[in-house]
Amino acid sequence: MEKQANGGANRWIATAAEEIRQIEKRWGFTSIRQFSKFLQMNPRTLSKLPHHDGTLTLESIANIYTRLVLLRNLKFVGNELKEEEQLLKDSLLRIMVSACLLYTSPSPRDRTR
Repeated sequence: MEKQANGGANRWIATAAEEIRQIEKRWGFTSIRQFSKFLQMNPRTLSKLPHHDGTLTLESIANIYTRLVLLRNLKFVGNELKEEEQLLKDSLLRIMVSACLLYTSPSPRDRTR
């Protein structure tokens, strides 16, 4: 049972890692160190993303996205700014849906009834 829960955690972390990797690339950063410095975050937080080991929390993801939303106007202007805002919202929504599926999926115990 614990193994399945960790596997579920890995799925949403994998989704978060891919979404944030795409943002990092779209914003023109070439390393986690550069990206974390821009976000004024500890590089260790972002370096947890590729490992999918369950140590990253939804609160950390929310913190990353809050910073992205607040700092997006340093990278984009005009229509690009509005487009990036929508891309960030869509990206966070995909992560949240992935995490919600983890908590709403039936457990093996429920399937045997």
